[in-house]
Amino acid sequence: MLLPTLIRLENLAVFTSLRSSAYIYPIVLTLHLSAISLFGAMIVATDLRLLGWVLPDCSIPAVIQQLRWPKRIGFLVAATFGFLLFACKAEEYYYNAFFRTKILLFLLIAMHAAIFRRVYTNSRDSGSASHPSPLQKTAAWLSLVLWLAVLCAGRGIGYIPGRAGMHYS
Repeated sequence: MLLPTLIRLENLAVFTSLRSSAYIYPIVLTLHLSAISLFGAMIVATDLRLLGWVLPDCSIPAVIQQLRWPKRIGFLVAATFGFLLFACKAEEYYYNAFFRTKILLFLLIAMHAAIFRRVYTNSRDSGSASHPSPLQKTAAWLSLVLWLAVLCAGRGIGYIPGRAGMHYS
């Protein structure tokens, strides 16, 4: 049931046009990668602050608060353009092990975010405003590892061909 839906999605006129465009598809890809760079930089800055490696003069809550909106914007733009790229080749990605891995990693990141929010707001686990707790450091390390894995899976999608679907033989 999922595969026929993805094939219908991929064959919508807007995605067929986008996929076959010599100019628009590369622009969408560039915007997707640029947004990932913005979002990734904000994640890395937050995680490095939680590890205590950067911005020692800024409190942890201040860093998290100041980077919240750039993270949200970067994520929204990356996800939007990522969906457009996915919809252009939905059947191909359905068979791609790297794409499936990336989706699984996103689910793990969502779980991490839910757990991290609790760790940060729990006063006994949050450490001081300037010194992170061991639990926050663990959350930061896990975040860095998960996001690095997402980037690797994303590059695998782009450069390592998966099994072709019936429309790509």
